[in-house]
Amino acid sequence: MNNRKTLMLWCILLLAASSAAQTEISGPQSGTLGPGTYLVTAEISVQSGNSLTILPGTTFLHNGNHRWIISGEFTAEGTEADSIVFVPQDTLEIHMWGGLRFQTDAPAATLDYCVIDHCYMSDYNGPSASVSVYGSQGLTVTHCRISNAACNNDHGAICALNTTVVVDSCLLRDNTAVNHPKGMGVFLDNCTGSEILNSVISGNTSDGA
Repeated sequence: MNNRKTLMLWCILLLAASSAAQTEISGPQSGTLGPGTYLVTAEISVQSGNSLTILPGTTFLHNGNHRWIISGEFTAEGTEADSIVFVPQDTLEIHMWGGLRFQTDAPAATLDYCVIDHCYMSDYNGPSASVSVYGSQGLTVTHCRISNAACNNDHGAICALNTTVVVDSCLLRDNTAVNHPKGMGVFLDNCTGSEILNSVISGNTSDGA
């Protein structure tokens, strides 16, 4: 797909999401979110001992560089017809969001049929990516698209340390690692048992610094 068509699809997605009623959210979350459209106005957390389930057909628009810090149970399982979407509220650089970050105490989590787009990471505490996993009980990522991340001194689509990650039937595309020599698609460190299956990893770049 050429860049013009990609931009058109991105604009259509944002217009459709922006036209829906939006509920502002920030801070600690638990229970169930969705379906519907949410405007994320500050950092989101799922605290240890709590659980958050995101339903199919849910869109999160971010109005700044807000991260999701996940220590509790987290499930985001969309469907082929109704994905779960994490994007900025528009294409302005200041609205690029901070990605999903699974902490060391997080239980095993699942992302299925999710769109994770236009993240920006810079100088966070520890390596970061659009999806970061640190010593948690594991993460399964299936039927997801992770694209257009811009990571300064960090990785691109997925970064995992001391855990197990399974990536199956995903598209990891057009992610950029600035001032970092590797890991613009997937970076795994001490991740015994991890697998990447039936997936396309393409167009990811690094300046090789």
